[in-house]
Amino acid sequence: MNDRFNAHLIMLLFIFLVLQGCNKDFDMTLSAAYRKSVPQNVQMLDHTSKTLTIAWDFIPEATSYVVQLLAAPDDEMPLSSYIARNEDYYEFSNLDPRKSYYSRVRANFPNAASSDWVYVNDQNGVAKMIPLYGMVATDFEIPYFKMIDSTSSTITAEWSFTGFENTDAETNDSYTLELYDDDQGKDLHISWENLTGLFATSTASTPKPLRFTFSGLSPAKRYYLKVRNNTQHLESGLKQISTLPKLPDVNPAPKQAGDIVLSQDFSKLIHGGDIFHKAAGYTVSTAAGRGAWAPATGTNPVNADLGQAPCDLNTEFNVFDGGNVSKEYTKGAGLENWGKQGNTSTRPGYIKIGGNNAPGALYTPLLNSLSSSANIVIKFKAGVYSEAAKSFCDKILVQAVEKAAFDAKGNITNAKELRIVQSASVDITAAKDNFKEYAVTFNNISPDARIVFLSDPADVGVNKTRFLLDDITVTIQ
Repeated sequence: MNDRFNAHLIMLLFIFLVLQGCNKDFDMTLSAAYRKSVPQNVQMLDHTSKTLTIAWDFIPEATSYVVQLLAAPDDEMPLSSYIARNEDYYEFSNLDPRKSYYSRVRANFPNAASSDWVYVNDQNGVAKMIPLYGMVATDFEIPYFKMIDSTSSTITAEWSFTGFENTDAETNDSYTLELYDDDQGKDLHISWENLTGLFATSTASTPKPLRFTFSGLSPAKRYYLKVRNNTQHLESGLKQISTLPKLPDVNPAPKQAGDIVLSQDFSKLIHGGDIFHKAAGYTVSTAAGRGAWAPATGTNPVNADLGQAPCDLNTEFNVFDGGNVSKEYTKGAGLENWGKQGNTSTRPGYIKIGGNNAPGALYTPLLNSLSSSANIVIKFKAGVYSEAAKSFCDKILVQAVEKAAFDAKGNITNAKELRIVQSASVDITAAKDNFKEYAVTFNNISPDARIVFLSDPADVGVNKTRFLLDDITVTIQ
């Protein structure tokens, strides 16, 4: 009995050793001889809204290729994998048009050998691909936001659900814009709902991208923007955007160098389309609205009495007397004791001076906080007024004047009798793409003087009379 048991035990041990030897033979390390024989010119050959075509060059010794689609560059588990034997490309189909994908290829060789993976790359590394747009930047998101500009009281943002390299065919869609005070999207500052007609399809001569300028905001504050495409049922996440700090405050009794005599950032000019940044905005269209300055806040604040409503980039009105504008509105807009000649139109966070073949001028209040005459530095930002590719200003005049008189609405009544103390011509042609800062120094200016910014009368004949103005400070030198 024991002999039979021992014999069986010896047989089982023999079989176990044989099987172990067999397993060792099959558990061999794959050959590394072809690791560096990687496919060349791995690239995204083509794309449609639902496909990505990946291509590579043939390798004579290769028996096949593996091409994979990944959700992230470092994923080990592919979304899709294909073995190509006689092809040097593969088309991944039925993809999400707006989802991000990554792809890699390797070559297979005899005896189960293979090369290293090669990824589709761009100039920055592993390429990010979205079927609708093709190869995109690594920070590309749907929708893609661009921060166009910000001031102490405005934020201008642009967005696209189709990609900035493509024609925005959806520009006739309906949009809802929501600006929040918190990063959770619960504390709504303002929203404009179902906006249509503000973003006409762009052309080479009239670029009108998907842009909006939020005005009347607090300085040095973070806001959070969300955009909805109501027509296509698409929604963005929250985009953090911020305003800039406000200008320094005026010194109530300026006496020494560096003291600020006057400061105006036009932060309370909240109405009008943003012609400079080619962006929509909002306005008031009724006598009641222009009779009492009132910012718009809350959910879709279209008020039948005030006439608050979104507007396209061309909308404006004269801040002193345009369309039933009252003294109360001008005061509320921060321009009490200022004066004007001709067109001085409200724009979001800045002011437009001048009109079609007609000069305009903006007069500051008296510099009567000065205790005596002083040398002063006048700093300001200016922008060239343009319509499509045509601009309407080359230079402006800055003057110190005395003895100006105005009517009840701030219109100059004695322009021809003014005493011009000093004058300077400023070339602003460099300010076509963004506001530029300029400075003028005047000597021995009395407390009875005002500063005036005006179109150059010499340019009336060539219709170069319109310009944009922002961030004025007058400082003792």
